[in-house]
Amino acid sequence: MITIAFFAFVALAALVALTDWQRGWLLVLVVGVLQDPVRKLTPGAPIYVTFSVLVVVAAMMFASHVRVTLNLREFTRRFASISQATMLVLIMLVIAAINGILTFGLAAWKAPVLSFAIYTAPVAAVLFGYTWLTREEMAYRFMSFYSVITSIALVGSVLEYLRVKAPGLGLVASYGDYVRQLPGLTIRMVSGFYRAPDVMGWHAAMLASIGIAMAVRAGMRARALPWLLATGWGFYNCMISGRRKAIYFVLAFAAVFVWRYFRRLQLSQLISIAIAGAIMLLVVRNLASTEDTSVYTRGAMTSREELFQRLEGGMFATMREFGIMGAGLGSATQGVRHVLGTESDVGWQEGGLGKLTVEVGLPGVIAVGVLAWAMFRLFLLMTRIGDVPGSSQFLRVTLFALVAANVANFIASAQAYTDPLLALVTAFVLGCLFASATLDDRLAAQEQTPQTALTPATASA
Repeated sequence: MITIAFFAFVALAALVALTDWQRGWLLVLVVGVLQDPVRKLTPGAPIYVTFSVLVVVAAMMFASHVRVTLNLREFTRRFASISQATMLVLIMLVIAAINGILTFGLAAWKAPVLSFAIYTAPVAAVLFGYTWLTREEMAYRFMSFYSVITSIALVGSVLEYLRVKAPGLGLVASYGDYVRQLPGLTIRMVSGFYRAPDVMGWHAAMLASIGIAMAVRAGMRARALPWLLATGWGFYNCMISGRRKAIYFVLAFAAVFVWRYFRRLQLSQLISIAIAGAIMLLVVRNLASTEDTSVYTRGAMTSREELFQRLEGGMFATMREFGIMGAGLGSATQGVRHVLGTESDVGWQEGGLGKLTVEVGLPGVIAVGVLAWAMFRLFLLMTRIGDVPGSSQFLRVTLFALVAANVANFIASAQAYTDPLLALVTAFVLGCLFASATLDDRLAAQEQTPQTALTPATASA
């Protein structure tokens, strides 16, 4: 019954997305949160439920395809170096897909095709984010909406942590505790309403990071309080997820944010950062105070050697095993086993560099590196420029810090990004970051034609 009700809601969300694609994106977030507990409550926990969010995305993209197409032309003209590097990556993906067919055989062509679709789908989400963000206030509304629904969803994580028994809690298609073994430590990982600890930890880290940024934006005003609470709530869930990368996601965000915005920070904003840091330290101290919960704080520590191994992600071992061209697309894409009918994928890599190396080979990794360097240089320039009409440095720095934290998280563990919602939101934030460099031009265009402000969002779509 709950599955039928859920898909009825998905159909309704898709209908809304067809008529108002901008609000449709917010419904994507709602469906993305609901689909995991629904999958757990559906007999057999079918994997297609996890991809139900793509139905709403498809409707949204169909409704906005005219504007997205127009903005694609503008994007390629405005960001020529990024477009050229992206084309290079796409060429490498085609070569890797051919390599994947050689690895699996022509009869298993669905594996590299599925992998190719997973790799290229975020490009559409980037273009959508670039099209969607036309005013700075929209970005803050998105962050607020995301924070509210994520804060509610994370209640399930605490319920599972407290051992409340409910069918919608815990790792999908699994029973009993899901533990992680470290030398001298056994850590019980928590998923809550989400399908896995990696997914829950990512959402908790996003919430904590947004909370830090929005608290800094509010300064010492009263509206900073809920954002400071959101920071603590998100970081607490990062800790009990049992995934260290969720904790380091928040630290990476904070480091990049302070690095790029330090010169603009006012005293009240510095105090907000200090309070947010104190709240996170209080969370750590509270968990470290008892023997049962201290495993989460002890498990969060890592050595320099382990950190290098995590960031390297098996890249060199992969080249020794498969050569510089790798094994081809589909070899390390999670979920391909459902297409191949095997128990496991070819690739054993978890880190982002290792995953890329086995699937696209060293030439593909180099192409991705060229694209990443081009974007990094652009974003450094964007975040160095002060406030301009319609686009504040604060927004650009916040979006850049979120993207940087996701890149660091992907390098540490690419597995979480096989979740469609995580990949979509990350790509969407990247698209909004590109769009933040154009908001001054878009504001000027709106002032020249003020009647467009009253035009429905779907009028030209």
